[in-house]
Amino acid sequence: MRDKRKIRALTLGAMLLAMPLMCNAQLLKGVIKGFTVDEPGVNYSPDGYALNAKMNDLKIQKDGSFTFDMDFQGPTADVGIDLGANGYFGAHLVKGKTVKMAIEKKGAEYDVKFSGADVKINYLVNQITRSFDSMKYWSPDPSESKPNATYRALLETEYAKVKALLPTIKDNKVRDYYARLSEGNYKWTKIRLIMDACENGAKYQDNEEFKQAIAGIDVNDPINYQTNLSLTAINNMVQAPLEGNNEAYCREEMALVDKIVTLPELRTLMVNMIGQKYFLFGNGVGGDQEAFIRDYLKFAGKDSIKVKSLIQQFKSKQESSKLTKSGKAAPDITLNTPDGKSVQLSSLLNGKFTYIDVWATWCGPCCAEIPFIKKWVAHYKDNPKIRFISISLDANYTAWKNKLNRDKPQWLQFNCDKEENKAITEQWGIIGIPRFIIIGPDGTIRQADAFRPSDDHFQQKLDKIISE
Repeated sequence: MRDKRKIRALTLGAMLLAMPLMCNAQLLKGVIKGFTVDEPGVNYSPDGYALNAKMNDLKIQKDGSFTFDMDFQGPTADVGIDLGANGYFGAHLVKGKTVKMAIEKKGAEYDVKFSGADVKINYLVNQITRSFDSMKYWSPDPSESKPNATYRALLETEYAKVKALLPTIKDNKVRDYYARLSEGNYKWTKIRLIMDACENGAKYQDNEEFKQAIAGIDVNDPINYQTNLSLTAINNMVQAPLEGNNEAYCREEMALVDKIVTLPELRTLMVNMIGQKYFLFGNGVGGDQEAFIRDYLKFAGKDSIKVKSLIQQFKSKQESSKLTKSGKAAPDITLNTPDGKSVQLSSLLNGKFTYIDVWATWCGPCCAEIPFIKKWVAHYKDNPKIRFISISLDANYTAWKNKLNRDKPQWLQFNCDKEENKAITEQWGIIGIPRFIIIGPDGTIRQADAFRPSDDHFQQKLDKIISE
């Protein structure tokens, strides 16, 4: 479930009351009943922002019991307890004290009980964590998604549960903190659902409800930073489109950050986000790349050392693109079949064009392409010139097999082990998925970064290639 945690962390509003002290004690004792968990973990963010969360393994004994300790800043810290498919739970840890937690599955529901330190705050933190778990309002698998209106109604119900618990907190300062944090999480989740509902080319920026929700957000408010509202508001201010190498967008956003951002944590976040947009998600074509790198490092300032790896990935990607140009021999790798056998990619390429889908079960956009791949596999099933294969980058082999058992795809499926995963991503310069590749009948590359199955002109484009 470690990969699923990555998805959750993209939108999770992690919670924290921080003070400049250190803590090291047996903080949490618990037990689970009525279910088992693969790869459980504890999520903790030092500054409250989900993308800065540290993932800690949680060992659950055969009898369901567990204990958890960690060092953290401050007298208290709120953590998320990731129990995989069983959900995401919260706990409020207190320096020098032990929180006891019991989670029991009853039918489709989970009954959570606390004892020990700060019981009422623990119940509230758990409810906030449960109510605003991003996976509650979105699924990486389109077949498991619900209508947007259903998610909107669910959000209102969950927010009401949180507000019902707020009066139980007698300390005014603590109650106000959690009230503002809950409101921020509610607002961000609502904005995200508005954005999700805008499909078929519609711009969410033109949606009146979105405009009202985004208006007046103070980007330097720590609560807005923690709940993703600051990032959303800044992104919404940028006029340049995200296209091509993304340089125009990134330069405009750098100027905007210089002008309006005073919260140090937010500036560090924006340095990283802007770097990702250019170095990881841009196409790396055109413009004076060295000039941008110089300007970006100057903008990054004290955070420049933290983003050197982004620049290195970019340069490695540029080198990989030279090796995977059209006409070059496709790099060979070892793939694993669902029944555990090994096969060389090169052995699959003789005599046909090969359309390759590089994906993972935890990748939402990847799963969204699967129905389109299925459509084209059926369309071309009698065409001797083309084959389709999917290569999963899942480290969790069981999750991959479970997905195949559910979907029963009618085209070749493979998985990469850790070493081959590293090889394929480096050889092809893959820094984001899904990625699609077309290889010719002679084993040479036709397109190293091909059009998606969901492309409106997929058939015309592929027909042109295979008729050559």
